[in-house]
Amino acid sequence: MLRGGIATGDSTFHDDYNPTACLAGFIVRFADKGSQLFQLGSLIARDAVVQLLKAESIHDMHTTLCYIRLMQYLEEADATSLVDYPAFKRKLMDVVRQLITQDTSIWEESYICRPSQFFQTNDSIFYDDNRMLADYECSFIIKTQRNDGSWEIPWCWSDYPEQWAISKNWWKSNGIIQNLLYLRGLGKL
Repeated sequence: MLRGGIATGDSTFHDDYNPTACLAGFIVRFADKGSQLFQLGSLIARDAVVQLLKAESIHDMHTTLCYIRLMQYLEEADATSLVDYPAFKRKLMDVVRQLITQDTSIWEESYICRPSQFFQTNDSIFYDDNRMLADYECSFIIKTQRNDGSWEIPWCWSDYPEQWAISKNWWKSNGIIQNLLYLRGLGKL
């Protein structure tokens, strides 16, 4: 495996492709097909997928989101032939299933992975494998909405209390939008 330009023998996943996988996908999607930039984006996308396919496991939702976006860009660009697309798609489906926190008793108080972090509609390739938790999340969202229409943010910036006091409201706005889009995408609104 290449890691920072150095070949390593281990098969653990390194976050080298966060956000690079997404950026490579963006290049493949929007660069002129005959350009050097497109060739570079294609090379990076192939390398990213090869690294993911070789990994025994992946434990980072943010890196996974970059790979999901790469997959979407490849589809939009009609460039799925650049990679072993069926294997890439299967791997992402497995990774998403493994990353979603199964223990719903900790959802309200912890920074965990929920279905809505990976997909927003019931026609997503990730929905069928995660149907029960996705549907549970709809009920959870409805149950945990606060009186002001927002939801609690399950993390904080304890090292930056003044900045967090302001940012928390911005994050609440983001949470409202994401939760409503999820409920709509799963047919609950």
